[in-house]
Amino acid sequence: MEAHSQPTPPISKAARDGDGSADLQSAVSPACSRQAVQPAERVEGEGGVRRLKTCETAGCKPALPAAICNSRTLIAACIVVLIGVCLWPRKADDILNVPLGVEQAAIVSYSGPVLAVKPFKWGVAVNVRIARMTEDTGVRIYDVRYIANRDGTFDLKDFLTSEDGSRLDGLPAFKFRGDPKLSKHLDARIQETEEISVEVGGYYTLTLIVLFVLWIGWLLLLIFYGRPKPPPPVVAAREPTMAELLRALLAQLEAGTLDAAAKARLEMLLLRRWREELALTNAPMIASLDAISRDEKTSQALRQLQLWLHRPSSAVRREDIAAVIAPYTVEPEQSEAAEVKA
Repeated sequence: MEAHSQPTPPISKAARDGDGSADLQSAVSPACSRQAVQPAERVEGEGGVRRLKTCETAGCKPALPAAICNSRTLIAACIVVLIGVCLWPRKADDILNVPLGVEQAAIVSYSGPVLAVKPFKWGVAVNVRIARMTEDTGVRIYDVRYIANRDGTFDLKDFLTSEDGSRLDGLPAFKFRGDPKLSKHLDARIQETEEISVEVGGYYTLTLIVLFVLWIGWLLLLIFYGRPKPPPPVVAAREPTMAELLRALLAQLEAGTLDAAAKARLEMLLLRRWREELALTNAPMIASLDAISRDEKTSQALRQLQLWLHRPSSAVRREDIAAVIAPYTVEPEQSEAAEVKA
């Protein structure tokens, strides 16, 4: 029986004689060239045949292939791992996307304490209400309605509590995401799927019309009923004409009741009448008196009036002044008509 499974190379004569280290090294297996070479030992076999114990019999193993340490191999391995990670099946996202501002419904089955909605303030992210609750064999079934008001991810159980304030152990999570993209053109989609109509019973339109008519009638009654009639417009008193004023002064003169104020008024009216005859209304009073005193028609009348007013001892009598006034007590229209007849 040989000591090795593989035959050892033949040993030269020098090796058999015991001197020839070079031959001993050359007889070593090439696979052990990278390991420390141990001196060869002679082994006595059967039949007196001497064999060498080489490094292979001492436990040396063949070297690893050089391709494993190659950089290209490492890069290829990394690419394969990356592709595997990318293609690895992921868990599906179980978060529900809901549009903003639209009421959604969720059915929650819970056997714990009675659920209630947490109090919330104006501007909360999610509005929640419990529409209905039913019981079935010890389990309460809740019809929960919610409206997402802003973008974000929410859990419905964060907005629920118990009526007695106890903990809600075992309440299932219900996550949803408010998606503003789903809210675009929402009105158009609703109009496509729903009929827009408002039906109000109880004669609503007729009631509004009747109330409106009654309100208008009450308003008109309030404005016009019992309202005092406006007084008739005041007619301005007509100013007396110069002829009328002179007739009144003439009557006082004839009756002897003409006082100093009336005399002054009589003088003023006669001077005004004479200025109108001579077209001296815009002239100064001094110039008007000078023109009246030189005119043939008015000079004698002016002299008599001044003597009667300022010289009572003069010979001018009251009848003479009445004769001066009388022609001017007739209206101009009547005097023109009398002249035409004549």
